[in-house]
Amino acid sequence: MKAIVPMFKRRLARMTTAPPSTILLRLDWIEALQAPGCALCRLAQQKSLRYVDTLLQEAVTDVAQRDAWRAARGLCHSHAWMAVTIPHSAGCLALLYADVLGHDLAPLASLTATSPAPPRWRTRRALGQRLRDWLRSWEAPPACLVCGLWTEQERLYLQVLLDDWQEPELAQAFTAAHGLCWRHTQRLVGCGLSHRHIQAVLTAQAAHMQTLQQDLQEFIRKQDYRFASEAYGREADVWRRAVTFYVREPGAAGSESVY
Repeated sequence: MKAIVPMFKRRLARMTTAPPSTILLRLDWIEALQAPGCALCRLAQQKSLRYVDTLLQEAVTDVAQRDAWRAARGLCHSHAWMAVTIPHSAGCLALLYADVLGHDLAPLASLTATSPAPPRWRTRRALGQRLRDWLRSWEAPPACLVCGLWTEQERLYLQVLLDDWQEPELAQAFTAAHGLCWRHTQRLVGCGLSHRHIQAVLTAQAAHMQTLQQDLQEFIRKQDYRFASEAYGREADVWRRAVTFYVREPGAAGSESVY
């Protein structure tokens, strides 16, 4: 991905790299772990919403950001629909996507431009060649700007989880919560291959996965007609928890490039 627009990155620096101390990031972890589901997915949703809001405010008037938006053809699927939910975003989105559409429409329209009265077979062959040239020249757009920012932030959060695991509040909150989803478990391993705390964190994560498996087995048992009269406990929604362990909730945001 191209370097994120410098002005936008500086504007969001305190969100992506601050503070020098990791205390606030650790507090973010502890707060996010109080809610059900993957804590890092929850943080991704919260932070991405802030990034999108800031980007919409800046990209309309800043030339460099406007260029980056155009090159990326806007935002990825999840972040684009997140932008739609932001109050008063309609005008910004109309302007920004009009710019993208104009950029894409001009070369597409030129493909069908006709030359003065050539033979029909030559016209068809020339059009076919222009279409092939257009396809060859087209490059996949750069990654979504918001995805890029969250990817950096996600790495910082995972590093804090590993570095500060010896802090009782963090370890206790993680142990008492639901842990991470499968994708973030993989990201954790990638971030902490040689970290001194990786084994302890993965042990806690494995315990959450074992609990999920036990709840699934209990739910499956009660689906049997012989036990259908038994009331459901915490396993009542485990089928949904199992789905969201591997796939994000509908409308949840993060980094599309890593799914």
